[in-house]
Amino acid sequence: MNKGLLIRVAIDSTSGGWNGPCDDSGSFCYVPMGSSDDLTERYDRAYHPYHRSVSAFLPNSAHPLARWPRQLPRWGHFDPDFEHLSYGDAGQRATRIRTQLAEGGFIVFYAGLRSIYSGELCYSIIGFYAVDGVLAGPSVCRADWHRNAHTRGGGCTDENTIVVFARPGESGRLRHHIPIGSYRRGAYRVQRDILREWGGLDVSDGYIQRSVFLPAFTDGASFLRWFRLQRPEFLSLNNPK
Repeated sequence: MNKGLLIRVAIDSTSGGWNGPCDDSGSFCYVPMGSSDDLTERYDRAYHPYHRSVSAFLPNSAHPLARWPRQLPRWGHFDPDFEHLSYGDAGQRATRIRTQLAEGGFIVFYAGLRSIYSGELCYSIIGFYAVDGVLAGPSVCRADWHRNAHTRGGGCTDENTIVVFARPGESGRLRHHIPIGSYRRGAYRVQRDILREWGGLDVSDGYIQRSVFLPAFTDGASFLRWFRLQRPEFLSLNNPK
């Protein structure tokens, strides 16, 4: 399972107008993305459980930038779904996933999180999937439609959409995020020392700002060794209760 992709997920300034909060202990809240083009105070009701998680997480002294925003997307995109161990995508990104991971491998999910103390951004790994299968959207059976945003509510007819399902016990949301990125050379990039331990990515100097091109690990075995040393704990939940 040495082929792997690094995929940016979760709400941020370009995909929902906000960043989920994190603290210095490694705890964080996962909040899915949505379009920043249609922000409203009457946002998608499916965000309400995430609002409750963030409210329970934030201390009274939390930085203003970490507090739940007044506006969110009218329609959110609730993917990946860690509770159901699924992830869907379309277009070029779906082609990349299908090409790289059709025979198995892994996906590393990362996000830009906001410190509840300083208000600064922290780019961190928040989830990991050991890939169990990559299916074309129309191939997802009816019994599994509820497991992913691309099939929920009636299935998917688009052959260019894929849905990834992950192996339980080896996959999930991380209990504690793992910081990997910092700002240098005009963009957020994987820290150079971490990039060396991973064996590199097939993008310029660890570039990890959101892009249609999904970075692949050039030495998946080295990444997996590094990752196991971080002692990740997997949760089949979008946020702890």
